Amino acid sequence: MELIYEKESADARGKILFLSYGQKRINIVEIKKGFSRGGHYHDFDTVHYILSGTIEYREKDMMTAKEQVRTVTAPDIIRIPAMAAHLLTAIDDTIFAEEMSQNYAATEYPEYRKIVTEKMT
Repeated sequence: MELIYEKESADARGKILFLSYGQKRINIVEIKKGFSRGGHYHDFDTVHYILSGTIEYREKDMMTAKEQVRTVTAPDIIRIPAMAAHLLTAIDDTIFAEEMSQNYAATEYPEYRKIVTEKMT
């Protein structure tokens, strides 16, 4: 098995490299200082490996509406459970690797997604 480069995407927030390794999906994600990524939730668990930088991490459980906010500095790991809306805002330029066991699918969470889109305009 080998790591396969699938595609690249870029916008004001930075770049994303989309990779696969067998059944796993691995994204290398850049967030430039002041920008946010996420604003959605998945019906599967994901893991984010913070490789460099510092982020404010917000997570809201869609079942209980309980929210947590914390500052995460590299190196660190964020384990995001299924059905948890999440938002990553770069305090410093940040790079992380995102790992998931299936193809990407997400449902937007308007409260968080609004933050993502407002900072891009």
